[in-house]
Amino acid sequence: MRSDMWRLYRHILTGGIIISLACYGVIEWIQKRYHESYAQQQWLVDAELSAVLLTQSDAFPPLSPHSAFAWQVPTSDIPDADIQVSWSEDAGVVSASVSAGGTLFLTGSLMPQRSANTLPLLQSLLHFDGLSVADKVTLLNGLSSLSVRAVPLQDWLLTPLHLQHSSHGDMALVWQPEGLGKAWEIRVAEGVSLPITLTVLLIIVLAISALLVLVWIELIGLDRKRAHFETVTRQIARGRGTLPQGVVDSSGTLKELAYSFDSMSTHIQRLLKVQREMINAISHELRTPIARLRFGLEVLKDDVDDTLESSITALEFDVEELNTLVDEVLTYGKLEEGTLALNFEKTSIKQILDGIVEHNHALLQKFDVKVVIEEDDLVNADAHHLHRALQNLILNASKYASSTIAITFSADKERWQVDIEDDGPGIPIEDRDKVFIPFQRLDNSRTRASGGYGLGLAIVQRIAFWHGGAVLIDSSELGGAKFSFIWSRSQHQNSLS
Repeated sequence: MRSDMWRLYRHILTGGIIISLACYGVIEWIQKRYHESYAQQQWLVDAELSAVLLTQSDAFPPLSPHSAFAWQVPTSDIPDADIQVSWSEDAGVVSASVSAGGTLFLTGSLMPQRSANTLPLLQSLLHFDGLSVADKVTLLNGLSSLSVRAVPLQDWLLTPLHLQHSSHGDMALVWQPEGLGKAWEIRVAEGVSLPITLTVLLIIVLAISALLVLVWIELIGLDRKRAHFETVTRQIARGRGTLPQGVVDSSGTLKELAYSFDSMSTHIQRLLKVQREMINAISHELRTPIARLRFGLEVLKDDVDDTLESSITALEFDVEELNTLVDEVLTYGKLEEGTLALNFEKTSIKQILDGIVEHNHALLQKFDVKVVIEEDDLVNADAHHLHRALQNLILNASKYASSTIAITFSADKERWQVDIEDDGPGIPIEDRDKVFIPFQRLDNSRTRASGGYGLGLAIVQRIAFWHGGAVLIDSSELGGAKFSFIWSRSQHQNSLS
């Protein structure tokens, strides 16, 4: 875990540094652009005010001490039209050209030793006596570089012109001519659409969002590895031997845990394989001595008198019981490890149940066996193993029933179900899961005296599993136990292995 946390911290730290440097670069670039835009706006005010003053006064010198430009008047014909300013830059020198009505009447180059100072130029225009207040306001409104708006009368102003902070946060000149009872706020028009503070705030928000996205991507990666590893562990729990090739995060947090699981599952698989091979080998090897015992007992029958024949018959029964145990062990082993092929086909549940009752007539003749089939009796199943499972359940009911065994078949859109009930002592709720454990004995009432080896119900459960179903235990209305063998209609494989 420490390795992955360090990697996550390292990625976030590296990404944060990169994002911070990128934000710093962007802010510096934007700040530079703002300064350039502000300077150009100041130059535009300088050029327009210089042109206005030139058009309104022949005495106004072409080279004003307040202007940042060295102005020249190429023509004596100064038109009376809207002023237009154009810019050019050559070898780092900024030049301005002012025209009106298509006629160039003022040119100038920016003097490096001077900075734009529009306030004296504006004061010169506002103090000019050759224009009325209305004309001055009209001229100012006609300039693209300035913004003029009427404001309430400022009673506290001691002078007609006062420099103060405007409502927009920049500097503005409040002009309040004497005797008019009116005031105007004059400020440089904004050259950009967004203030720099808002732009910086947006950049910070984007940086935080990018960092959160980086963290989210890292967390998604960790969750994807966790989900993959969880899937692998579930596969191991279901019997898969080893981890798949190319497991994710082979060098991260899950590495040691993943390969510990791999080693553990491999070891368990090897032990299970040895156990199965041993059980299968012993079961197969037992067939030979069992066959010899059976043959020997048959031979002995011809050489003994009637007093020993009953003992030999009992021994034959024990040998047959041992042979049955070997068959059940082999069957359960094949079902447990999945090497037994199941062939699904349409089969009649009525024929299977009638065949079981008829074949075991000697055991069932003392009981009242009721078979009820409520639906169409055709089912999709492996007929041989379904017969085996239902026979085990019916014979199990016969061991504990007092007088009645009820067998009911029902179906719906999703599954088939066979219920087998008896009127015996039943099974306590806390013991119902134990009856499916191989060789499990619950109490003295379920001992070998009742027959069987503790594998019958375990085999039934494995057959139900391979049919896509399960075996459920409940209390019967007859007073005993109710076993429900349920399997799915959607289990349509031709074979399972």
